[in-house]
Amino acid sequence: MSNEQATLIESWRVRNAAATTLALTEEQMRRAVRDASIEELVTLIETFAPARSAGPEWTRTFEPLVERLWTWRDDETIATLAEVFRSRGMPWMAVTNALAPERGVLTRTTLRQPASARLPAFTLV
Repeated sequence: MSNEQATLIESWRVRNAAATTLALTEEQMRRAVRDASIEELVTLIETFAPARSAGPEWTRTFEPLVERLWTWRDDETIATLAEVFRSRGMPWMAVTNALAPERGVLTRTTLRQPASARLPAFTLV
């Protein structure tokens, strides 16, 4: 076996390990989000304070969380979260907008879940 072949095979093994790790982590996160109280979810969302983390990094990490919140929690929970952040005013408007019912409808209707999948195929990882 050539060195290039060994590298290719090893790369495939690493890819498979990473995919397995991501699937296990998603499942762990799903359980944690489903079991979390409103206060715990607020604390998690607060780590995305737009004033502290504006720019592409905020979007790159916050939008996948919002997808998962809309997928894993019910409308009542999301509405409660939206109200918490709405009451904080303009600095939190991006969070409030992400928790708006229209966003939930769009998220829930665009996520794919093949019959064989354990988790939806999130658009944002």
